[in-house]
Amino acid sequence: MDRFIQEGGDSNEEAVLIEDSEDEDSDQSNAGSDVDATDAQNDAVPMDSSNLESASPVPDEHLGNEGSSRHPLGESRHKSTPKKEKVETKANPLANMSVDDDGQTCTICFDQWTNSSEHRLVSLRCGHLFGRSCITKWLKGNARCPQCNARARKSEIRNIYAKAVKVVDSSERDKALLELQLERDLRKKAEMTANQERLKHMMSVQECERLKRELMEANKLLQEYRCGMKIDVSQSAAKPKVAIFALEKSMEIAKHGGCRIVDVCDLLGMILISQPSINELFPGYGFRKISTLDMKPSEFVLVHQKPIRDMAFHCHDGLVLTASLDKSVKITNVLTNSVVHTYPLDSDVWSCAWDLDEPTYFYAGLKTGDVYLFDIRMTSRYVHELPRYGNRTPVVALEYIKKSSCSSYSKSGPIVGTLSECAFFQRSDHQVPDYKVIPLPTVGPYTSLSSEPISGHFLVSSRPSPKQTRVTHTLCELSVDQSGADVVCNPIQTIQGGRSQLQLTRSKLLPHPDDPSSLLVCAGDEEAHGALVWDGSSGKCLDTLRTESPVLDIADVKINHKSLLLALTDKTLRLFSWNSQ
Repeated sequence: MDRFIQEGGDSNEEAVLIEDSEDEDSDQSNAGSDVDATDAQNDAVPMDSSNLESASPVPDEHLGNEGSSRHPLGESRHKSTPKKEKVETKANPLANMSVDDDGQTCTICFDQWTNSSEHRLVSLRCGHLFGRSCITKWLKGNARCPQCNARARKSEIRNIYAKAVKVVDSSERDKALLELQLERDLRKKAEMTANQERLKHMMSVQECERLKRELMEANKLLQEYRCGMKIDVSQSAAKPKVAIFALEKSMEIAKHGGCRIVDVCDLLGMILISQPSINELFPGYGFRKISTLDMKPSEFVLVHQKPIRDMAFHCHDGLVLTASLDKSVKITNVLTNSVVHTYPLDSDVWSCAWDLDEPTYFYAGLKTGDVYLFDIRMTSRYVHELPRYGNRTPVVALEYIKKSSCSSYSKSGPIVGTLSECAFFQRSDHQVPDYKVIPLPTVGPYTSLSSEPISGHFLVSSRPSPKQTRVTHTLCELSVDQSGADVVCNPIQTIQGGRSQLQLTRSKLLPHPDDPSSLLVCAGDEEAHGALVWDGSSGKCLDTLRTESPVLDIADVKINHKSLLLALTDKTLRLFSWNSQ
């Protein structure tokens, strides 16, 4: 029995000695390279404790404490365990690394390269990395790179002195840099385009200002030409002008009705028509915009909460003045579709008009018969109240008569028409506004006023009354008496219309398209079921414009040297073109 144990002990001792020698070789190889450490690990791993136990034929229960203490087997087993764990600890990082990692392995042998010995890290001229021994053998048989197939020679092999090679994925970064450069290019292009458009805008503004000046100069020359011309009634009667207005277009503005005022701005090529809001979510009243380029209704601008009674374009800027029954006067920019300012008042506003001599002033007529002068530079309240004339009836119409270059008349001021009275308020030349009231020799009740700014003539319209049984349109002019201090109103022509007028319609005085020395009078007529056109010199009716409902307002516009007459009803707008014969 003792012999058997001795033999078993010899075999175990021999196994332990072999393991110790292998551990020493493994430590030496680890000092040289990591690959030798891996080989040592592969040799040492099979000789673990389980192998040692299987190699001994003696069971554990036959081994006593005494035998283990005096026999070298116990000491060798306890001493070999730390060395084995040390080798395993060093080998674990290499064992966990992926052999297929392209950044750490040779692409020829798929083994990890080293920083020394024959399989050290080298590169070719093309930049690809290999182990020296592998690429040397490869180039002996094929003088090309294994990866890119570029020509390569053994003399082009270069050592790479690096502890580790790690490839960083920069595809996202490169993509971001490419997108950044693309955005920079697009931004430069956008800035260049913006600068070009800004330059074009400046040139367009300068061209617009130049055209405005030319238009004003042309109007001034035309006014000087027509100032001395008097309307010869006898000559006009001897040679009556024959004209025909042909219906060119009819467009629906408000499906449910509610249209009342039409106004035209020649500088902007724009037509405005007052109407109720078409959106039930935003109730109120505003105006519909129509461009003279295509004559099609476009956007609607909401301005007031109650119906609009009057509307007037500014003579130079894209501003429109609106008077409403919501007790306010508003200034709206038609280019931006925004309300510039609101002037609240104590009563309903029935009429409004710009001061043609001072573009910063405008007038507003109230339901109570008061007329206020406003300055757009003062946004708090009105600057002056005109003297009261007549009873407290609503101001149905306001028309400003500007200064004329004609020697016989150089006064200016507004004509105020209430339901019962009509007068010219002569404005003084003092810095503080002062007005002199001059009654007009006409009979009311009045419905509308209209003027022709170049000739200085104006039209006063009134509905039937006990004193006059028909609708009457009186063409008048202002002149200065012999003393040169007082202004006198001279009626030129009186035109009779129909026998009934239920609504407060507006008439229009416009220049003759073919003869600048003559004027046309156009007004709606309920008996004629449309509008009538008269010659202002002779009072002769030239044409009848048929409409489906009474004409509420009339305006004229010139497009491409073509004269058009606009007739507005409750729902539609009809365009009539002028044809000479």
